[in-house]
Amino acid sequence: MSNIAKNYFKILEVLSSLNIEAENRPKVGRPKKMSDLEVIALSLTAEYMSIDRMNLIYYRWL
Repeated sequence: MSNIAKNYFKILEVLSSLNIEAENRPKVGRPKKMSDLEVIALSLTAEYMSIDRMNLIYYRWL
């Protein structure tokens, strides 16, 4: 497992332990692929690891 995945699951575990209730109102349209907590965990993981869009673009083009 990569460091990104390990960090993501650690952050998701911490966020889940906080017992935050996000608004999960049903909406018209496509169903969600990720929960709100998963999106927040992914965003925090990217921020923690200093991953931004430009780094990914340079990585793919090299």
